[in-house]
Amino acid sequence: MSYNFESNETHDVKIEDVKPLEKHLNVVFKVVDREAEREINKRATGETHRVCDLTVADETGSIVLTLWNEDIDNVEDDKVYKLSNGFANIFRNSIRLSKGKFGSVAEDQTVFAELNQENNRSSEHIEDPRRRSFEDRRSSYGGSNRSYGDNRSSGGYGSRRRDDRSSRRRW
Repeated sequence: MSYNFESNETHDVKIEDVKPLEKHLNVVFKVVDREAEREINKRATGETHRVCDLTVADETGSIVLTLWNEDIDNVEDDKVYKLSNGFANIFRNSIRLSKGKFGSVAEDQTVFAELNQENNRSSEHIEDPRRRSFEDRRSSYGGSNRSYGDNRSSGGYGSRRRDDRSSRRRW
C-alpha cells in the first residue's frame, strides 16, 4: 500500500479509492447519518470543543467524516457537500475523513442516482503505520528480561554514585 505524503496538489477521489493517511483530498458526498455530538476538553488549554461523526456516502462507498465546532452546524443531513483539501486519518484502526485546518466543506450540486452504503470503508481494520505495536516498544527497551536498573556499570542510573563511593578512602 502506498501513501500520498509528498504531493501537495489536491485531487478528486471517490470514497472507495480513499487511502489511509492520504492528504489533499477532494471528495463529493451525501450525509446519510449523524452520531450524537460530544464535547472534548483539551488538556493543555482546558478548552472545550464539540465533535461529531457523520457517515457520508457516494456511489462507490461510505466513510465516517469527523467534524469539529462550527463545521458541525454548517452541514445538514441528506444534503450533498464537497470536502476540499481534506485528508484521511486513522483513528482506533478505522479510516476516517477529516477537514483539518486547511480544508473546507461546502454545499455541492452533484446528484447521486444511488448511494453505496454497503462498502463501509470505516468498518475496515487498518493498522496505523505511525504507531509501534506493544511488542515493538518492548523490544526497543531490551526485551522483557532487562529492567531499568540492570546496567549500572555502563553508565545507567546510579552508576557514578556507586563508583564514587567505592573509590573513597576510609580511615
